[in-house]
Amino acid sequence: MDFKELTASQLTKGMGAGWNLGNTMDAIVNDRSKTYPTHQKETEGTPGWHETAWGNPVTTPEMIRLVSDAGFKTLRIPITWEAHLGAAPEYKIDKAWLDRVQELVDYGFDNGLYVIINMHHEDWHFPSYENYDKAEGILVAVWSQIAERFRDYSEKLLFESLNEPRTKRTEHEWTGGNAEARDVINKWNAAFVKVVRASGGNNAKRWLLVPTIAASGGDVAMADFVMPDDDRTIVSVHAYTPHDFAINTQALDNKEFEPDNPKHTEEIDSLFKRIDDYFISKGFTVIMGETGCLNKDNHEARINWARYYTEAAASRGVPCIWWDNGISKAVDGGEGFGVMNRMDTTWWYPEIIKAFIDSYL
Repeated sequence: MDFKELTASQLTKGMGAGWNLGNTMDAIVNDRSKTYPTHQKETEGTPGWHETAWGNPVTTPEMIRLVSDAGFKTLRIPITWEAHLGAAPEYKIDKAWLDRVQELVDYGFDNGLYVIINMHHEDWHFPSYENYDKAEGILVAVWSQIAERFRDYSEKLLFESLNEPRTKRTEHEWTGGNAEARDVINKWNAAFVKVVRASGGNNAKRWLLVPTIAASGGDVAMADFVMPDDDRTIVSVHAYTPHDFAINTQALDNKEFEPDNPKHTEEIDSLFKRIDDYFISKGFTVIMGETGCLNKDNHEARINWARYYTEAAASRGVPCIWWDNGISKAVDGGEGFGVMNRMDTTWWYPEIIKAFIDSYL
């Protein structure tokens, strides 16, 4: 494929608003999977067995066409690889899984979308010095195979090193970890960039995403982030803000968002000021790889939030990608970020979609 060496501003302008194919290729076959009838229809061990494990149907070209037709310009495909890897040290990716990933990337390309692929719910990359060498071996082996498969794809395909790498199951999991963890993640990001560049082809100049610890927009995470020595890398940040309104399932009564109320907007304003201070003012490009707000039977508030959040992002050249997990409502502790009804390929909330996209038009 022809490759255009887009500048950062050309890239982010073209990417606009995006949509995540969540709880799909990133799903893990576990006890949670037993509750979903769609999962039971698939043959164990096939890509579809994993793709449907968390309740979403097999992805179709029609779903991705709907994404494009709505005005989204970017498709992020979260992917969990570890259940599809062979033994060390090669960690060979199961061919059927890699073929399915490529098929989904092609759905995006067929609809003119930018596409991001990543490593998502992996459990092997706890960021510690003790685990550093083993995890880097996996990261390098797997990314070398992914890079080889997609080396000839155009600039519309982006790679993202790791999704929210963090000190899982510790008290500091979501608060910036510790200095050791932040240092290890910086080193892994550098190793990721190095292995992708070494694969040649279009990967020599492809835009690459690297996260802060936990993809956090907090001060500690951003202050200790080190951009790899490469001029075509992008900072990956995730932020569901304000926390109690947007993502906290223990605060389902926090339903209001008024754009002229500073108490409702101050967390968003502070987030993007930090992004400005730590990254944009220093010439770094930022992509908001995941964001969204829960459905709490607060439709108008969500429209207001989508418009305010993306206006704040777009004014700084930051593309935002909505997290869609296929769950339409926050009930019983579930995270209701879904906006697409994948069972009949329609939008549940087209007004929210429009507000989210319009800031980039």
